[in-house]
Amino acid sequence: MDFQKNVYNTMKELVAIPSISGTNQESIMADKIYKKIVEIPYFKENSHNVGIEDIAGDPLGRSFVWALVNGKERDQSTFILSGHLDVVGIEEFGHLKSVAFDVEKCTKKISEMELDKNTRRDVESGNWIFGRGTADMKFGIALNMELIREFSINRNFKGNVMILIVPGEESNSEGMVAAVPFLLKLAEKKKYNYCGMIISEPSIPEKGEIESKRLYIGSVGKIMPLFFCVGKETHVGESLNGLNPNLIVSEINRLLECSEKFSDSAYGTVTPPPMCLKQMDLKELYSVQSPLYAAAYYNVLTLKIKYEELIEKLKSLANTAFLNVLDNISQKRNGFEKKSHQNLDLEHFQPCVMTYRDILSQVENKYDDFSSYISQKIDVWKKEKKDNQTIAVNIVREAYELYEEKKPMIIISFIPPYYPHKYLTNKDGISSKFMDVIDGAIEYAREEFQENIVKTDFFMGISDASYTGICESDSSVDSLISNIVGYDIIYKLPVDELKKINIPVIVFGGEGKDLHKYTERLNLPYSFNVIPELYKYIILNMLK
Repeated sequence: MDFQKNVYNTMKELVAIPSISGTNQESIMADKIYKKIVEIPYFKENSHNVGIEDIAGDPLGRSFVWALVNGKERDQSTFILSGHLDVVGIEEFGHLKSVAFDVEKCTKKISEMELDKNTRRDVESGNWIFGRGTADMKFGIALNMELIREFSINRNFKGNVMILIVPGEESNSEGMVAAVPFLLKLAEKKKYNYCGMIISEPSIPEKGEIESKRLYIGSVGKIMPLFFCVGKETHVGESLNGLNPNLIVSEINRLLECSEKFSDSAYGTVTPPPMCLKQMDLKELYSVQSPLYAAAYYNVLTLKIKYEELIEKLKSLANTAFLNVLDNISQKRNGFEKKSHQNLDLEHFQPCVMTYRDILSQVENKYDDFSSYISQKIDVWKKEKKDNQTIAVNIVREAYELYEEKKPMIIISFIPPYYPHKYLTNKDGISSKFMDVIDGAIEYAREEFQENIVKTDFFMGISDASYTGICESDSSVDSLISNIVGYDIIYKLPVDELKKINIPVIVFGGEGKDLHKYTERLNLPYSFNVIPELYKYIILNMLK
């Protein structure tokens, strides 16, 4: 049976397991992958080179799978092929839910759904297969598994080839985060040098494109700033005598939502501007008293911005928002005094913007047991099934309530998850060699397959590439981490390990379209005929 047929059959098997992120099917998928790999003769003889590793403390009991082939000529250089085993749900498939995980049936029946012109053309071409996970990314996993099988047979290379298959990419990258300390320990134990990694995410068309054949040398980062706003309560009959935090958080939203000032840019790429993911006050029951607290958190994408710079920009925006609100309230008070012929003796407020780190340090200095107190509260909140973001908001509230100086303010922090931006540069010898090999692979694709692959600076979908190392300086990262609410309690990144490991990585895979939609599909000729040869070209040239 030829290589392409093996990849196709393995992909079909993997797609058939509905490994939706956040379900026990992720564990079933990991077990399936592990059992297929250990049946490869090489791993029967070298059982120490394959494993399924539990993610410590994972509520779903998930695992990641790894396998490594040593070349005939021993060397420290180790190349990694990685991908995620989880997929998103299938709610949008309608009456085709029953075949969403069956490649051939879904491809046959997809025409029963409403299709746009582009999708209809792809169906009629016969060059595309449909189904959840075909593109994102069961093909990539199947390809990596069959490549490790092939490399284990001939072993005609110098160094080592490894596959790493992780869960949780569609949620919070729990699998890749857990794999980082493992990779570092393996490297230290075996003296391995990770010379490169391919994350097998598919290339998808950008605006105006009919097809997409791209290789990404960077991956966008993500950070989530939280604005916790404290007002001053008042009775509704005395509305001008207080300060409603809803007004403050609304002004922050007006200034920050879709603001191009917070679009990061690098190498000609510009991130989409921020968007508010949640805005709320924290008043739980109806009463005629105004709320005391309100909060909002945002999705901010990064390419190169220094975190100290981002924090300063957020503080400046918050201060402007506070001043705008106070000016607006002052005008309305003056207007009411004229209309009512009253001379009101009302409290006047001053803008106050602080970071969570500043509040926390003062609270911890006064209350030695604050950390254990919060840990107990977190246990309660987790039992109530609150998500990490809600728990983070609650932690800021608890910290403020123990803070001595009670007054209206805006507290700025970051909340989980955090994805560092990553970019492949020519700053060191390994990365420089990797870039040369990539350029050679693109030229090889043009000459041998008449395929024009575009080297693109950033993969703009969040990816596990973020957890292959941190590009920022230690001080910048430490500054950020100190402002992540609940860090080390509800959310932890292996920051020290990420600083040490720093694997050169690209995002490169088959050609896909409409990820996370019922029209998700994978191009057959390019994905099965071209991509495997380019992977071999890159791996073998990196291990020369």
